[in-house]
Amino acid sequence: MEKSSTETVIVRAYSPDERPILVLERGAGRLCAAYYETDYDLGLTKSVTEEWLRDNAIGRHSFEEVSPAVSLKAAGIREYVDRKLIGSETDFLS
Repeated sequence: MEKSSTETVIVRAYSPDERPILVLERGAGRLCAAYYETDYDLGLTKSVTEEWLRDNAIGRHSFEEVSPAVSLKAAGIREYVDRKLIGSETDFLS
């Protein structure tokens, strides 16, 4: 598993599902899609582009943009999803 507890990622968008897909920004502005089914393992992400984020994820597939974006340690991704996206706190932007 490539989930380094020291790497910081930025959550840019998510799919509002029971098993959210996240669009994360990693170092140097690299975007990737991370999946619930892989426990958000950074070694199993798919590279995506800013254009894909806007046109496909947000434009066609009803992803929600996270604004302001949330910065967190990679090791805390699953906890963030469980607590903020699929847990009891539905308004995670406040």
